[in-house]
Amino acid sequence: MGNSGQRQNRHGGGRPPSTSTGENVRASETTAPATTAAGLPQRKAASEHMTPKDVVITAAPAQAGLAQFLKDKLEAEKYTVYCNTELEAAATKRVAKALVDCKLFVFVTGNESAASSLAADAVAFAYISNTPIVIAANDDRAGILANMIFGMKLALQKMEWHIFPADSMESTLPAFMAALKIGLGGEASGDHIATEAAAAPAPANRRQLYAHSTKESKLELVGEQGNFWERNFGGDEEVAWYKFQQAFLKEYETNISELFDDSQVSWLLDMLKNEVFEASQTEKVSKVKFIEVRGESEHKGQFWKVVSEIAAEKYSMNEVFNMESAVRLTAVENLGKFQTPAVVDALLKLLDDGDPNIRAIAAISLGRTGTKDKVVIQRLLVLLDDKDRICRQSACLSLGHIKAEEGVPKISHLWRNDFISTVREAAKTALQQIGGPDAERILRVTNILQEEIAELEGKK
Repeated sequence: MGNSGQRQNRHGGGRPPSTSTGENVRASETTAPATTAAGLPQRKAASEHMTPKDVVITAAPAQAGLAQFLKDKLEAEKYTVYCNTELEAAATKRVAKALVDCKLFVFVTGNESAASSLAADAVAFAYISNTPIVIAANDDRAGILANMIFGMKLALQKMEWHIFPADSMESTLPAFMAALKIGLGGEASGDHIATEAAAAPAPANRRQLYAHSTKESKLELVGEQGNFWERNFGGDEEVAWYKFQQAFLKEYETNISELFDDSQVSWLLDMLKNEVFEASQTEKVSKVKFIEVRGESEHKGQFWKVVSEIAAEKYSMNEVFNMESAVRLTAVENLGKFQTPAVVDALLKLLDDGDPNIRAIAAISLGRTGTKDKVVIQRLLVLLDDKDRICRQSACLSLGHIKAEEGVPKISHLWRNDFISTVREAAKTALQQIGGPDAERILRVTNILQEEIAELEGKK
């Protein structure tokens, strides 16, 4: 990641140790995870040790007073609240678990939390899970922004700040509550205890929260009038990447300088070229691709708005899956709930993780997204050859869940030949789920052979 120094505030956090180092140290085969009716391993509730809440509040110790003030006010309005005022790895992990099932995240920020990688982890997790975010602070906004970690600033750039002066906090409360209710989808206060079924917030709520902001930063829109493409390239249907890059840097110089330093600009340009416009091979950008990225809207600042949102999502993904992230494991376990292209890309990368537990969870999460993308299926097929039996088992179940007919030959091979019984059982379940003539024929023939072998063995 661009700012390796951002991790300096981590207190004992980091990657959870693997519980396995290979087949030879596995526990008994009977320790395989329980499966659901759909065949996938049973998911433990993310909030296993806490009741899902409407609102999650997190703050540094210096802002504990404001966090408690907001918690008291929200609970008086019958909202359920989980409140954390510690900047420690264990506390951040608990916040991540609470965020999975909450409806809205209140980030109480100040100079301490703005510079904290642990706070950045929590913000990034909320961002990639499409949880609406409301910002509260006691201190001067400009001073906090000057001290804020880049990724956090990028994710929060469009948000309205609610400043609560220490001597008159009640005065800001009405605007804060109005923003909170918009973030909750316009839900009025009352009897609305969060449930698992209703807990996943709609992405639209965050967009509504952006639109509600009456204090838009100058970072968002600077002087773009009309169509960026036509203004810079006229009627050209395709331009060289270097020309597109020059026009982009010139047009959005003010926006970029407010958010990015030189190394971060290089990251932004690489991301746009290689991942957004896919120009690494051709070194060209087409008008068709530009419109696809920007969308049909041509209102003021639309292209920069899209670019900044893509950058925030990509950087937040990097923040969450950084090897030192306090929320990495919770994210991996729950990303299957958040079905976006960025989530699928992140899960695909995790299939190469050095920890077999991470690879297995990523495979299961891909199955839960329900995607039938050819790249996803191919990567899961590769995982069938993994040396770790949990990975092979997870790949079988995910391929079965998405009914990937391409997997029938390899899955049937595992069913007949894998030396771990739970993998063979998972392969059989996958074949039954996939169905179709080929899978049914393999199941029928193999079952007949097994019955005949058993009969012969019984006659010995």
